[in-house]
Amino acid sequence: MSADAHETLILPPPLRRVLPAARWERVNVGESGAGVWRSQRFVVKVQARDGLQFPSTLQQERERLRWLAGRVPVPRVVGYELEAGLEYLALTRVPGLDASHPDVLFHPERLVNLLARALRELHALPLRECPFNMSLPVALARARERVAAGVVDESDFDDERQGRTAVSVFNELARTRPAHEDLVVTHGDACLPNFIVNGEFIDGLIDVGRAGIADRHADLALTHRSLGRNLSPDSAEGFLDLYGREYVDPDRLAYYRLLDELF
Repeated sequence: MSADAHETLILPPPLRRVLPAARWERVNVGESGAGVWRSQRFVVKVQARDGLQFPSTLQQERERLRWLAGRVPVPRVVGYELEAGLEYLALTRVPGLDASHPDVLFHPERLVNLLARALRELHALPLRECPFNMSLPVALARARERVAAGVVDESDFDDERQGRTAVSVFNELARTRPAHEDLVVTHGDACLPNFIVNGEFIDGLIDVGRAGIADRHADLALTHRSLGRNLSPDSAEGFLDLYGREYVDPDRLAYYRLLDELF
């Protein structure tokens, strides 16, 4: 049974006790792999407890949200349940619009500035305090497992890699692995839908199940690509300028875009 097995949200009894009765709306934005529903005040994510099919479990997201709380803006965890092979994660709903919304994209200069500032603040968190290791040894081992299990969606590869196999992508990753990593605390899936914009601020980082210590380019590559797709190449380059060109290695941007194909 998967999160898509039903279009209506059926909550486990423990979550029904802590969440008020509400009209739940299905959300179809994003590629987290989970089914997502929202009410006026809360969000519930549901997915099968399958560590290979999805890049991260909702239990991992819960752990990261609890650690990030008070450090950067994230939703508050309301509850977590595992029932009949499905994970349920209940969160507070962050007010605002995701950064891929047309109303947000209408102000490209403001958005680019907000994203650069949000990632600089996240990447400045003390490494010694972060308990989650998402560095290349971990990420590549995870990618190898997913390739071997045949769960990588090759049809979803970027245009320049259409027609390639997951095995060929992994082999390229192994062959071109960077000699060192510029480690920071990363979001892990820093695409536009995972930033919630409220007025002049980013009020929430969401879908943080892959957050942890990794090369800063793991975030920069995805935000840069997402801006290029949703706005323009000039906006994507402007984001790198505002973040700080002294931190940017074009080869590693390309490497982490390649790595993302397997997740």
